[in-house]
Amino acid sequence: MTDVPGRPSLTTRLIVLMAVGSGLSVASNYYVQPLLPELADEFGVSSSVIGLLVTVSQLGYVAGLALVVPLGDLVERRRLLTSVTALTAGGLAIVAAAPALAVLFPAVALVGVTSVAAQIFVPLSADLARPDQRGKVVGTVMGGLLIGILLARTLAGLVAAVAGWRAVYVLAALAMLALSAASRRDLPRVEPSTTTSYPSLLASVVALYREEPVLRRRGLYGALGFASFASLWTSIAFLLKDSYGYGEAAIGLFGLLASPWSRSVCG
Repeated sequence: MTDVPGRPSLTTRLIVLMAVGSGLSVASNYYVQPLLPELADEFGVSSSVIGLLVTVSQLGYVAGLALVVPLGDLVERRRLLTSVTALTAGGLAIVAAAPALAVLFPAVALVGVTSVAAQIFVPLSADLARPDQRGKVVGTVMGGLLIGILLARTLAGLVAAVAGWRAVYVLAALAMLALSAASRRDLPRVEPSTTTSYPSLLASVVALYREEPVLRRRGLYGALGFASFASLWTSIAFLLKDSYGYGEAAIGLFGLLASPWSRSVCG
């Protein structure tokens, strides 16, 4: 592929890495949903208490979007992605070993904050692509992100049915650790695009939101859609187990029905 002036060449291998990286990163935030009934039994708490794991995870994700993603303009991106994905791996490993809710909740929050690596891979792919190939490249990486959302529940349910819920997080932690290593080895260096301070950068985001009514409206649509999405896929796990007696594998397979939702919320 022809280089973008001042940028490294974008190869098929890099596109695949960024697509897989986006999918694995965002999936880290969704493994928990089909496992909620098993977690409630494991820790001896009610569905309302264990359901807060999803809330904590999504609040962490929002915090990551607000505070971590802007660092992509201030920190060399290969280093940033290597660090963030390694932290996700660490958070997933803590979840896998969590002996109590006092450990589980902070670990899930950490995973939520750092799973925004997906939102760093996508703009990185746009920056590396030539203008005439940018749409295709970004579409491919976004496709990886959507597949991660779609398959996370299904894979988590199937693995949990065979080896238990902790095995889901052990495998996820290993996958993210491998992604961190691959990012360090294969991603090109992309230097920061601005020299402004971190507080000023955050302030510019707030100002942009305040000054652009279309952005506010689309943000509201996205928030409402995502709230509905999360509410449905959190509560349905308990419904399917308590009312229909389904196990983790069957509950996870219902995640395949999320495809239209994933496109409407994230696409």
